[in-house]
Amino acid sequence: MFDLRAIPKPTSSYSFPLDMTDERRQFTERRERRARELGISLYILGTDTDKETELQKLEDYIMDNFIDLDLDFPEKIKTEYLSLKEKLKSQSSNI
Repeated sequence: MFDLRAIPKPTSSYSFPLDMTDERRQFTERRERRARELGISLYILGTDTDKETELQKLEDYIMDNFIDLDLDFPEKIKTEYLSLKEKLKSQSSNI
């Protein structure tokens, strides 16, 4: 075991290397809101990388070309994504 009293205490507070501006914070909030609107998970741990489904490819396309670039996605793509998601959801519930 070690003695906690022997550990030196910092003399100054930690200086975070990344400056989070209001503009960046607002962009992140918009990005999360727009992804949540379609039900796309932005932060996923432990994904199965061997599985490349049509839904995953469409999610990646939407994220890379619209949400990450802060652009509006076309209604055609939105309806296609939502219908595909619903179709896959109904198939998995029937199993």
